[in-house]
Amino acid sequence: MRTRQPAARKRGVRLVSHATERSTAGITCPGVSPRLTEWIPELLADLRPHTEQTVREYATADPWHASSQLLDKILPAWKDTDTPWTDDVAEAVTYTRAITALALTYRDEPTGTRSKYHQQRYADLTDTATSIGTGRGPVNADLGALANGPVALHRELEDHPTTLTLLLDGDAWTSLTDRRTGVRALAAIAVLADGFEVRLVASPSVQRHLSKRYPDWSECHLDLTLSRDRSPHTDHATQTVETAWEAIRDLDTEPGKRRLLGNLDAEHARSYRDLTTDHAIDVAEGTVSRYVLDLEARELVTIDRRGNHNTVQLTDLGKLAVQACLDDTYELVHPDQRRLDGRLTATPQQFTSTVSPRREEEKTPTPDEWVATTGDPEGDAEYVQWLTDPENPTTTRHERFSTVAHDDAVTLVDDHPRSFDDGRVAYLSHADDETLVFLQWGGPVATLGRLAGALLSEKALSTILTPSRLGREFEAIDAPSQGYPTARILRRGHQVGWYSDDETTYDAWRERITTVRDRLLARVAELTHSDDTGARSDLLKDLHGLIASATQLYHAVGIDLTTTLRVPDTDALARNTTQLQNLCAFLAKTAPKQSVYGIHSGYRMLFEDRPAKLCRRLPADTDHDARMDLTMSWVVAGPTITALRAEITTALSAELTTVREAIADGTEAAPTLEIPVVDGTTYPAIRRVIDEVAMTHDVQWTPRERQRLVRLCLRSFGPADTHTACPYDVVVSLLRALNESRTPTLAAVERAAATLPAERFRPGLTPTATKLYATLLRADQPLGRSELIEQADVSASSYDRRLSDVRDLDRVTPVQQGGHRRWATTDPTPHQKTPPVTAWLPATSDQSAPPLVTYRQLTTPAGPNTPAPNRTGSDDRGRWDSRPPISISTEPGGDATLTIRPMTTTNTSRQPHSDAHQLSDARDHPTDTMESTPHPTTAVATPQTTLPSGGEQQ
Repeated sequence: MRTRQPAARKRGVRLVSHATERSTAGITCPGVSPRLTEWIPELLADLRPHTEQTVREYATADPWHASSQLLDKILPAWKDTDTPWTDDVAEAVTYTRAITALALTYRDEPTGTRSKYHQQRYADLTDTATSIGTGRGPVNADLGALANGPVALHRELEDHPTTLTLLLDGDAWTSLTDRRTGVRALAAIAVLADGFEVRLVASPSVQRHLSKRYPDWSECHLDLTLSRDRSPHTDHATQTVETAWEAIRDLDTEPGKRRLLGNLDAEHARSYRDLTTDHAIDVAEGTVSRYVLDLEARELVTIDRRGNHNTVQLTDLGKLAVQACLDDTYELVHPDQRRLDGRLTATPQQFTSTVSPRREEEKTPTPDEWVATTGDPEGDAEYVQWLTDPENPTTTRHERFSTVAHDDAVTLVDDHPRSFDDGRVAYLSHADDETLVFLQWGGPVATLGRLAGALLSEKALSTILTPSRLGREFEAIDAPSQGYPTARILRRGHQVGWYSDDETTYDAWRERITTVRDRLLARVAELTHSDDTGARSDLLKDLHGLIASATQLYHAVGIDLTTTLRVPDTDALARNTTQLQNLCAFLAKTAPKQSVYGIHSGYRMLFEDRPAKLCRRLPADTDHDARMDLTMSWVVAGPTITALRAEITTALSAELTTVREAIADGTEAAPTLEIPVVDGTTYPAIRRVIDEVAMTHDVQWTPRERQRLVRLCLRSFGPADTHTACPYDVVVSLLRALNESRTPTLAAVERAAATLPAERFRPGLTPTATKLYATLLRADQPLGRSELIEQADVSASSYDRRLSDVRDLDRVTPVQQGGHRRWATTDPTPHQKTPPVTAWLPATSDQSAPPLVTYRQLTTPAGPNTPAPNRTGSDDRGRWDSRPPISISTEPGGDATLTIRPMTTTNTSRQPHSDAHQLSDARDHPTDTMESTPHPTTAVATPQTTLPSGGEQQ
């Protein structure tokens, strides 16, 4: 019979019983009660000789240098002079100094032979080494000091963990009334398990008590039904709402922990230093680690201690607790209460036996309605809000707005945005490496103030421009290939303002920049309607500088910025010459300042003419045909905003041609700055939106299907005979269709489009006809007259007047069922013949087949002796705005299959909104040929030009 080998020692908590076959060897601590101060000092006293021996085996220098070497290993950031120590770090450093001095200075020297000074010093060092982490140490630190001190030291120096045997005091545990005291003791045991093998001795009755009162901790560490050697960080596949409630229910008196928990994420870890600067959490720096350790003991979070900075994220149980047990204000809500609220939701109609549309007051608001409902900042609402709500996931709304924007351009979108309840409110949305800002136009001063307030808001600084993203000394934006220090790159390259020698650390810069922000916003309130042109001019300069500094930082850390400017009453603005000039001047003055070339500010390279400013620049090597990027793209949305494209382009062109004299005469070389003004509603723009959604969601549409989708969108979301569409509605319809299928068909996309409000779907039809058509598209079976009237919620007279409009649509067909005529929709049938490419070109054009879409003309840096480039459609277009040539399919798509016998009818409608009067497919395909335009300077604005065929030339 073979001798059983002892189990290998592993860090973690192990239950010792007759079934585990583990001994109680090693350092033993009897009478472990729920009160830490009763047993932690005793345990550390017993551990101290072993720790000193371990230090002596490691040390090769005097105590001071040896302890410094140890701290370099267990606390890599302890020497960062610009990073203030927390209580946990300070006490861990003190402990390491003390235990090293005890090990190397006093060794086994008898106490009686020491001087009075050394006797007192020895007693002080011993007290430090045995009181760490109990709340009674040198700085009263908590369990974080225990984790960063003795636990981290033994984990670093010992390949084979030391065994600690803890004998639980059964009476003390079973008679404990304050559960939080027990939670803290169990958290201490879990902390010890990170550096030692902790063997726990508990009677069966104590085990049952722990399992009942601390189910998560007990299941993770003491349950032997799954494995004898469970990891202390086991991720449970199945967690119940009841378990989550038990883990969080006693946090009713600790709002800080609830806020901390509610601002964590299960997918992305957050560092301690980011949590301390998050205004939504509002917890002191020295408190964060204590809160996190308690949440870890509850199995709500996991901590990654491997890097220079600890990071924390939610476990599956923590995610469930946040979703089921916390409301939007981080208050505890029992899961049964949430389920009860859902069950008691009122029916959408007055009588449960009646099938009718949902009452008006109970409709889910559209995305635009939700955004417009800002609330009152004078009351509970905030001036800067997140673009999210429980009914609509952040990613869906974020994608709705982000997909529309063209990179490095001003995109114009004809939309009908509702006015904000309070125009002073701005919205932020951040996903991955993309940030969106939403503002309502309120004049140059007010709009610039809102933009600056949003980009540098507490929300942005706490979530986007965080210390972990920028670095404590902005080291994250370092460009090693440039060979310059970070501070010099920021000041002389990116031209970041308010960044002096006193603000080279993140905390100092944040304090300074928020002070500047608040001061400028106070001036905005004073001067928005002031006639003091001098003061307004100075304020505009300061705001432009603040915004340019902010966008350079966003760009430096790889975040794409897009600002959407909403102009709800475009017609009134267009009729007022002053207001129109203000909007055009705002875009012309603001957009060029958000330009960058590598690490260099584009505005400083091209436009700055003040000698004092020009002296403070890094030297820049300009490549041939080099072009600048924008640190922020723009979208301007309004009912008829595309009609102002010429005015906006003219204003931009005038601004971009006023470059510095040395560049204009060719003395100094500089990259080209182009700011295209793009019509976001045209065929090329809609095709780009469809391509973007297809790429993001990996939809395998063929070129022919994409072409038909564009035509469908132009018919569905734009006024009749305009060959334009609102791209916002396109994105929403595609995303809704993708919820039903990975590769939605044309019919599925139109069915999803029919769920939009009547004023947004098929605006070329009358509202009644739109409702009838949308009802037919959503119906699973043919509908008769009474059913259509009821489900579409229209009157009988309106139905009779508008039925001919619906009957004439391509997809609507009458069918016979039981001797009654009903209406149904068929699958869309492709046209049998695709017009030649030449049908898309102007009558005078001699161009061959062009690419599908090109958004701007490429130019070469120009000087006085440099002729303007003469590029045609054959030039290399391997840039962001390139698109593949149109592929003309010679095979028609699949024919529609009718499952119900169709009736033969003749189209006799004379309604002006009928599809029978739509132009042929040739009108759906614009040309995109372009003619090069000579520019006198290297900065150009590139408008789009409408061709006779309805396409876009740029």
